[in-house]
Amino acid sequence: MTEDIFVPKSSPDDALVGPLHTVTYVTADKARAERIFRDGYGLDGTDWIEPANGLRAYFGFQPSDRWQVCAFGKKGAGANIQVRVFHVDDTRPLVRPAYQGLHHGGATLSFPMNDLRAHEQVMAGIGVESTIGVKEMEFASPTGETYISAEIVYKAPDNVFVMGVTRPDIFVPTGPIDPETGLGGPSYSARCIRAADETIGFFRDVLGYEIRRDVILEVGERSALNMPQGTRERFVQGFAPGAQTGYVVLMDHGEATKPSAAPGFGPPNRGIGVWSFGARDVDEVHRRATAFGVEILSGPVSIQSPFLPNTKTLYVKDPDGFPIEIFEI
Repeated sequence: MTEDIFVPKSSPDDALVGPLHTVTYVTADKARAERIFRDGYGLDGTDWIEPANGLRAYFGFQPSDRWQVCAFGKKGAGANIQVRVFHVDDTRPLVRPAYQGLHHGGATLSFPMNDLRAHEQVMAGIGVESTIGVKEMEFASPTGETYISAEIVYKAPDNVFVMGVTRPDIFVPTGPIDPETGLGGPSYSARCIRAADETIGFFRDVLGYEIRRDVILEVGERSALNMPQGTRERFVQGFAPGAQTGYVVLMDHGEATKPSAAPGFGPPNRGIGVWSFGARDVDEVHRRATAFGVEILSGPVSIQSPFLPNTKTLYVKDPDGFPIEIFEI
């Protein structure tokens, strides 16, 4: 029988840090972001709010900066990762200067779905075109069997890719899917990185994540992320113990990696800027992060980070310089 890395051998009881809970997306085009998430992917959204002044320094804003935040998520069947959107003005630097998969920094938000081609028509109807249509890709299971998964990639504001993903019927999908709509909430987010070994070490040794796939792939023709054919990619999938969704993807393209255009990856720079995770013991994560040697940006501190369910948070940069937010559950 083909082994599926999405079916965990571990238990959630073993997890210090849980699945990816929230992806923060910083944009200057809130109307288009709303259209994609509400009308394209069927997510529910909150009202836009202006965060408390105490959060400006926490997220790197200046005292005079104006910004708003909203949260999008799937309720009920298909519920998964929350998307927290910060609206800023268009003078803020772009993390990724183009729709090109080799640029360093946050790259994708990905959604499971049953029918990629039908969804492409929905997205076209709201003015969002795919990059190349449906793309099929070959993967190998841990036991060596090959199988085909398919994806479709769209251009979201600020050079971010949003994707739809299907897997063969013999496997579980990348996340839960609402049977009425055939769509699920975001199941994972991907980043292009440079410090691969160190970043993998952070997820494994600080957050306690399981690295269930770490392989070298070669980009084929017609890349949906606009990468040159033949580019070698180290493709890594990390899961919380006991989880089969809410995972992270790290992609290392070696010397082919292109630099980010912004001075840093987090807010107020535009693009995918923060990954947030729940933890049963934030102090233990802080102890591990300090021992690992990553930069502590804030905390542990009692602060109500927008649309997260608890006030005790830790805010750090992982070894690749990407902001990671941990809140206590």
